[in-house]
Order: sequence, then structure tokens, then C-alpha cells
Amino acid sequence: MIEFAAITSVISKYAPQASQLIIKQAQKNEAVIKVLQELKLNPTQIPDDVDGVYAYTLVKYGVFKPGAILNLFREKVIKDYFWAAYSSNSPFQFANKTKEFLHQNSELKTQIINAKINFLGELEEFGEAFIAVAKQTKASKYQPYPDWNLDVYPKEFQALIFEKLAYFAVVILFSRLFKNSS
Repeated sequence: MIEFAAITSVISKYAPQASQLIIKQAQKNEAVIKVLQELKLNPTQIPDDVDGVYAYTLVKYGVFKPGAILNLFREKVIKDYFWAAYSSNSPFQFANKTKEFLHQNSELKTQIINAKINFLGELEEFGEAFIAVAKQTKASKYQPYPDWNLDVYPKEFQALIFEKLAYFAVVILFSRLFKNSS
């Protein structure tokens, strides 16, 4: 079995700059981040570059998530779509581009449908997780933090809409009961 510590010490001895590059690249890898967290060796400061924040977001978001949605977020093009939408505060742009991507990738689309994934809900949750990780970096390039809300209706109207829909459902239920009893 190869000892990781022995390898890194040899690299550090002969190429100290290379060891720093290796460490920086490792901090952008989802699998490495998960291992560090399992070993309780989390870095005190998350890398503030987009790739690092995105990788940490995948780890934070990905707990108990179906593989299909994680595979979607692992696609480089999806990361690029996300960053473009984040940078322009356009979460619906991300949703639309991601839908276009899925229309071209029928296998992944089928996996997401079969897993009964709430697509917009997951995109919104991922965006919120990214914002939480970005806030930890305190880097200015992530500010202002966008409102990553993919609900079609504004939040101030959602309670009213829910109330009206519930009332409408009760009316339909009673009308059917009344119709069946006569």
C-alpha cells in the first residue's frame, strides 16, 4: 500500500511549488473533499475560486440526493451554465439552459424522471447551497448574492395562492360528495 504522506513529502522536497498545486487541485475534487470531511480534516478556509466553491457545494448539497441529479450537476457544461446565471443573477436562465441540456441528453433526462426528482426544486436548492458556501469564502466576486428563487410566483403571493388552491380543492371535494349523495 502506498503511503500518501510519503509521496507528498517527496514531492515537497523536490518540487515545493508542485505540492502546492496538487493541494489546490485536490481541494477542487468532490471525492477528496468528502474524504477530508470523513476524516474531520476540513480546511479552515474554502478555496475562493469558482471550481472550489462549486465542488464544496456538490458535497454540501449532495447528501442523500439521487445519483441522477448529482450526475447532472457534475457536468462541466452545467457548472458553466450555473456560473453564468449566478453572475448575472438569472436563476431562470440556469433552469432553461439545464432543460435544454437534458433534452439533448435523453439518458440523464430519463434517470431524473425515473427518480421522480422535483427538477426546479433541486436547481433552487443547489443554488442556495452554492450561496451558503460562497458566503463562507467571503470573496467579493460572489457578491451581491443573488436571490436564487425559481418559484414562478413571488413569495409574498405564495401563501395567498396556496390558501385559494386549498379552498378550491375543498369546494370541488364537497361538490363531488354532494353530487354522489343525490
